[in-house]
Amino acid sequence: MKSLKNVKMPDAVQASFSLKRTAALLGNEGMERLQLAHVLLVGVGAVGGACAEALARSGVGKLTLVDGDVFDVTNLNRQPFSAVSAVGHEKTVVTCQRLADIAPHCRAEGKSCFVTPENVSALIQEIAPDVIVDAIDDVAAKVALLFAAVQYRLPVWSAMGAARKLDPLALRITDISKTQVCPLARNVRQQLRRMGIEKGIRCVWSSEVAAPLHDGTLGSYMPVTASAGLLLAAEVVRYLTDKGK
Repeated sequence: MKSLKNVKMPDAVQASFSLKRTAALLGNEGMERLQLAHVLLVGVGAVGGACAEALARSGVGKLTLVDGDVFDVTNLNRQPFSAVSAVGHEKTVVTCQRLADIAPHCRAEGKSCFVTPENVSALIQEIAPDVIVDAIDDVAAKVALLFAAVQYRLPVWSAMGAARKLDPLALRITDISKTQVCPLARNVRQQLRRMGIEKGIRCVWSSEVAAPLHDGTLGSYMPVTASAGLLLAAEVVRYLTDKGK
């Protein structure tokens, strides 16, 4: 018998079989909507990486990933696409290569750059996504991206603080106006309010009080960060498959 790792199936066959179990849940119409969808995901670290993998494996047809960072050895404890062999390599390049291998139906394209208040509008116009997922840590970039998404009338989901948290069951999904406890969410909420936006952005956030810093290190834990990314992906898939019904 041939080893499975030596068996090469045609791309169309791979795609058909890889989505069979998802289609059993979402139906043919839902899968068609996912295949036609284009998701812009900004930040492919601990939360964003988990979200990207889940969206690709679930049947999203096109992903554009934006991140200007490279993998570092400190990412190995929690970032899905980090590996010893990937240290020093651009996150978007590594992630797109991996997604091509695990989700043949998904066209993943990367842009190795950071989102800034100065370039966010041009990026959105160039990429022209159907929806946006924000998994950025930088507050100024996060606020700029969320503001631009609202201005362009694009559905957007945002990840709030997942560092210094231990309990994935404390994660919540609400409108940004209902976030609590999370200092990052409070900061973002206040800045957006000054810009005239008080609601309309779906967020994943934790009701858990953050653990203290240990020797100045910002602790982060994959069961929480990955769970946040998976919740974001589930929200996006739900929106895309229910849209218009």
